[in-house]
Amino acid sequence: MKKIAVFTAALVFTVTSLALADEQMQFNIINLRAEQAKEVANDVMVVIMQAAAQKNSGSDAAQSVNEIMAWADTIISADQNIKHRTLNYQTRPVYQNKTITGWSASQQLQLQSDDIEALTKMAGTLQQQLQIVSMRFQVSPERREEELGTLITEALEAFRSKAELVTRTLKAQDYRLVNLSIDENGSPMPYRAVVQAEAMAARAAAPSVEAGESKVQVSVTGSIQLIF
Repeated sequence: MKKIAVFTAALVFTVTSLALADEQMQFNIINLRAEQAKEVANDVMVVIMQAAAQKNSGSDAAQSVNEIMAWADTIISADQNIKHRTLNYQTRPVYQNKTITGWSASQQLQLQSDDIEALTKMAGTLQQQLQIVSMRFQVSPERREEELGTLITEALEAFRSKAELVTRTLKAQDYRLVNLSIDENGSPMPYRAVVQAEAMAARAAAPSVEAGESKVQVSVTGSIQLIF
């Protein structure tokens, strides 16, 4: 019985010690946040184009769209710097007075390149048979990672400076880092411009574009414990 009592007492002491240690960790906690951001020139262009046809039958409409897409593929494939892939494909009936009078078909094509001038010219050429649905500009993954590396370093330095400022101002001897998290602003593909098909369909010339810039941002949040 004595051994059991000693063990129980030791257990209670250990639990109490842990509770006190945990309670002490809650004292003098300061939450801090630091951010660094940069406007980075967009170096990638993405264009969405669409082939559409309306015929008396669904098969005829689909065939017309397929022919347009085959024509476009032949032209695009000649330029290895332009990536492309097909997107949404749809066939649907055309109604008039609740009666089917024909069928329409459409398919979208996505073009992407870091050669903005070449892609702009390509879009102009393809407008002979396709319409521009939208355009956007973005920062390439490689450049984004490079800029993020610099911003993370700067944000951590800013966090450390804030921690040291708080420590000095509150007359603490030092500080201990309790936790830290780094958030990379994740909108890597921001839209810079959108061009509606109605505005572009009438002209088969290369559209006027402005690549612009995108904001790349890093925020560091964390807690420090002041030591007095």
